[in-house]
Amino acid sequence: MQSVKLDHDSQTIVNRGREAWHTLKSDETWEKWVAIGRAIEAGRAAIMRLLLTNQPKGRAWSEHFGNWLRENEFDQIDKGVRSRLQTCLDNLPAIEAWRQTLGLTLRLQLNHPNAVLRRWQAARAEPKGPDGKSAKPGLREEVIRLQSELDAAQREISRLRRADDEGNDFDWQDTPDEIAKAMLRRYPTKAKRVGAAILSLSKSTAKKPRG
Repeated sequence: MQSVKLDHDSQTIVNRGREAWHTLKSDETWEKWVAIGRAIEAGRAAIMRLLLTNQPKGRAWSEHFGNWLRENEFDQIDKGVRSRLQTCLDNLPAIEAWRQTLGLTLRLQLNHPNAVLRRWQAARAEPKGPDGKSAKPGLREEVIRLQSELDAAQREISRLRRADDEGNDFDWQDTPDEIAKAMLRRYPTKAKRVGAAILSLSKSTAKKPRG
């Protein structure tokens, strides 16, 4: 199989994309996803030139593109995510213009291609007022904010589940001392408040006269 050769400018784009992918997990930004998408675009264009085709399909295409993705570690990105990222790039000017209508906090939260594409498409489908702007901009902003909070909560749940799998949690079959130690280790402030609340309730229950 022939190796895929890129010119200097294309190789620079690919190198930038690989660097973005390596640092994405620790610091995800929309700009890094765009750099990754541009890198995959450059690789796709180089393979099409190599195969003398303008259609990215067929067995030869799949083999060359699959090998190129693996060599550059982009095969670690889900195929569906790569597809939605390409759709974002195909509509990048419109998406960038839409992102500028959002507040800074929302822009910083909207990074993953799945979320960006879904919310941009939803914004396009919103009813428009006489001035051409969204009829309910406040509602749109609130929906995006709530969805971002939900995404963050889901990531936190996943993180806690991973911690549970590593034996950092407890269940109600443990002894009271084991539960107390686990709660203090994981949620020190909350555990103290819960303990104080249990003690207070216990005292008030003990003082109630029996009928």
